[in-house]
Amino acid sequence: MTATSVPSVQRPIVHTRYGAVRDVLELSEGMPVRAPGQREVQVCVRASSINPIDWQMIEGNRRLISRRRFPFTPLFDLAGVVTAVGDGVTSFRVGDRVHADNETGGGGGAEYVNVREGLLAPVPAGVGFAEAAAIPLAAQTALTCLDSAQVTAGTRVAVIGASGGVGHCVVQLAHSVGAFVVGATSTRNLGFVHMLGADEVIDRTTTDLVSRFGPASFDVVIDTAGGIEQWVRARHVLRPGGRFVTIARDEDGAVTPASATRLLATISARRIRGTGTRGVKYVPVFLKASGPLLRRVDAFVESGDARVHIARTFPLTVEGVNAAIDESRLGLSVGKLVLTR
Repeated sequence: MTATSVPSVQRPIVHTRYGAVRDVLELSEGMPVRAPGQREVQVCVRASSINPIDWQMIEGNRRLISRRRFPFTPLFDLAGVVTAVGDGVTSFRVGDRVHADNETGGGGGAEYVNVREGLLAPVPAGVGFAEAAAIPLAAQTALTCLDSAQVTAGTRVAVIGASGGVGHCVVQLAHSVGAFVVGATSTRNLGFVHMLGADEVIDRTTTDLVSRFGPASFDVVIDTAGGIEQWVRARHVLRPGGRFVTIARDEDGAVTPASATRLLATISARRIRGTGTRGVKYVPVFLKASGPLLRRVDAFVESGDARVHIARTFPLTVEGVNAAIDESRLGLSVGKLVLTR
């Protein structure tokens, strides 16, 4: 293992139980800085970003999917500098600028965190830590949506929620591969979505896709907003054999055994309905973050075909995280909310 000088203890942001974010987040005193294990990379965190899954996990709404050992340092997205590498690490060296979606490990609220080598990628040239921290979860999810939808040049794509963290990445990536992209967003964000490269933009608060474009007018609908109405409406505008790709559920809130059972039944029923060459395909997307996928995203960033828009920056402190999560809950942010130190 090689390393640079790091302190023996740190003061990360943690929570020791599930609950309301402002009630459970605190600054830990004197938590040891653990040396990286085999195939792990130690990162000095310089920036992180907020995703809805962060506060859903802190509150315990997703504990059925992934339980946490406490104390736990939250926030999945992170960017920083390599300060040590474990045995067997070959892709990174001390001093490298890196970023990652650290999956279930979290750690974006720490000063130092160990990340599996396979999740990391170098920060793209010319990109600062703030933008680097905004990229991993949202942009990897967006690229997974395009992969799942089989979007290529000439594909007609409608993006629901086109100004949000994932949605604005989808618009740019789809445009960059030559798709015809229609972005559906709120009134105040029409200009922003058009600037991203959307060929057409509609106000989804006053106009629906079928009245504007007619039935069977799209090959793909990518939903980043959620709600059963997105699926119902999409079936009217998708061509036979078209794909409805979604990162959201019909209903939000705590995942319980009952809601999980309903979700699985719903997914199964919609997939069965879409069988055959003319059936509309229902494709739920669940991100599997990885270094190779992140490097694919970064290639779009380095070429100038995509940039993650930062809506607002907060300090990487307990109060900063609280304030960023408060804003994330409103669901009105254009792009990403970022925390820096």
